[in-house]
Amino acid sequence: MSCCHPDNNFRHQPTGLSGSINVPSSQTKTLTLSDAVSILNDHKVPLVQLDAESIVGLGFAAMNRKVLVVDVDEASQKQCARVLRDCACQVCAANSADEALAMLEGQDFNAVLLDFQLVSQAAQDLPAAIGRAQPAINIILMLDAISTPPSQHPMRLLGYPLLTKPLRIEHLTRVLDGSKEEASTAATPVGAKSAGVTEFAGLVGVSEQMKKIHRLISKVALQRHSVLIMGESGTGKELVARAIHKSGPWRNEPFVPVDCGSLPPALIESELFGHVKGAFTGASQARQGLLASALAGTVFLDEIGELPVELQSRLLRALQEHEIRPVGSNTSVGFEARIVAATNQDLEAAIKRGAFRKDLFFRLNVVTIKMPSLRDRKEDIPELARHFLVRLGEENTGRRISDDALGRLMSYDWPGNVRELENCIQHAVSLGSGPFIQIQDLPSTMLYRLARKSASRAELSTIQALEQQAIRQALQAMGGDRARAAKLLGIGKTTIYRKLKEYGIELGAAEA
Repeated sequence: MSCCHPDNNFRHQPTGLSGSINVPSSQTKTLTLSDAVSILNDHKVPLVQLDAESIVGLGFAAMNRKVLVVDVDEASQKQCARVLRDCACQVCAANSADEALAMLEGQDFNAVLLDFQLVSQAAQDLPAAIGRAQPAINIILMLDAISTPPSQHPMRLLGYPLLTKPLRIEHLTRVLDGSKEEASTAATPVGAKSAGVTEFAGLVGVSEQMKKIHRLISKVALQRHSVLIMGESGTGKELVARAIHKSGPWRNEPFVPVDCGSLPPALIESELFGHVKGAFTGASQARQGLLASALAGTVFLDEIGELPVELQSRLLRALQEHEIRPVGSNTSVGFEARIVAATNQDLEAAIKRGAFRKDLFFRLNVVTIKMPSLRDRKEDIPELARHFLVRLGEENTGRRISDDALGRLMSYDWPGNVRELENCIQHAVSLGSGPFIQIQDLPSTMLYRLARKSASRAELSTIQALEQQAIRQALQAMGGDRARAAKLLGIGKTTIYRKLKEYGIELGAAEA
């Protein structure tokens, strides 16, 4: 089916609207189409009367995107195409999975709209196949409002943006502009409870940092590239690795976690690569290594920085040649698992020390995911605390965290990150009583650190007040002469100028 250009059946001259809509000229080049739709809605302008030329005439750039619609329902297909043309998109349509894949081989698309029921009933993983054909494409699922809730469908369909049919231009423009949160809201079926999306494949958070990580996971999960996850201890690096595995087309293959820091040095080679019978003393039978046991799945190498240098070369060869040789064997076996590695170390510094191979670093570092510390995403603390309460079964009993206790959680810097927060909630649940978790239920070590932090701030405030008073007195004694006042205080001229600016001290004395 050939592609169509934006439809001009509904022509509305922008000159009739410009008098009532004030769009600053400095903004017209940066506003997205979804911004345009919002402004037009605010002014009660009927969107059906606006075509691409009219939107551009109002100062908004047309989307100029090419979109493939895959739907067996002809009426639904036409409705989707009409809304897309209203968004100034070029539209192609396919009636089946095979037809869609054939079109993707011959043409490039910015996005594809897939009927949810068609995809869920397909024999193959259609979104994954589309992602392999065109990795940069934006995959969007469409769901009938009366259909089964998405949560009851296979895991392979979760994590993609969802829109409810019939499509609404406001929701569609936001999804095509990249807002997955709008897609989730738009896809809530009639009668279902609408809740903000706070969890993605086991990762909890509403912060911008976590939203970016969610999007990155959705992309890399469809590929076989190695992934390096970096971050402090307790930030959830293994959860990210599991999310990548669960979100990809190889989710039914094994996920094999390997803690490189806890493996015995004498056995680590055998554990990773396996061994044949008689390879060393005690090897009474052959044993498959952890790498080979993953088959076509995922090997998660936690604390990769702890791997001995002499074994790093063997791992590098396995990644390059896609084969491994068990200890004591003269033949190699195939190795096809994806490697996801994680570390809390600075591997580039380790390379300079000679503790980590540079070539292995580049082989692992095809895609990097940097996990933020909890102190850098404190807006996620309330949702994380609630998540842990649910996991402990406390929310079903009506147990909540008091506002005062939540305030303490928000004030704390969490050196142990999310793992420490989880332990904190477990401690509070174990020792607390009543419907609310109170401040006294929180761990004493945490409350002690908060008290010391507060005392340090108070002490700093007192020191600053004394410093201001000393500078004022010195300036007064020296008649406003800053150079002499600095000499009296035993500090340099640049220091006293900086302090005057810092404390906002302004005297009418002449400059030194």
